[in-house]
Amino acid sequence: MAKRILIVEDEIVSAMALERMLADMDYQVVGIITTGEDAILEARASRPDIVVMDIRLAGVMDGIDAASKISAELAIPILFMTGYDDTETRSRAIALKPLGFMTKPIDKKKFKDILGGGSSP
Repeated sequence: MAKRILIVEDEIVSAMALERMLADMDYQVVGIITTGEDAILEARASRPDIVVMDIRLAGVMDGIDAASKISAELAIPILFMTGYDDTETRSRAIALKPLGFMTKPIDKKKFKDILGGGSSP
């Protein structure tokens, strides 16, 4: 059975490209969400195996705050992705002990390694 993945990304073109890449890798995308607030609601509803979370999102809540709530409440692994790799952002994200941390543009091989459990942040 394919792993079920929730994509949280506010740039729809990037989200759609990621969805295609995941489908090519035989993962099932259960949804594409653009805000942290909606990510929490969708994670509760769909119970994905993994959440791929952008850090900078539309809405009030950023991806790290949303991931913190999802991890605490649902224990779903988070894979962070961001175009911003500053020390403060990385430190906040890594404090949550994510499945991984990737900078954009997403490298398909590294992405596959992390989803397969072969990498760490």
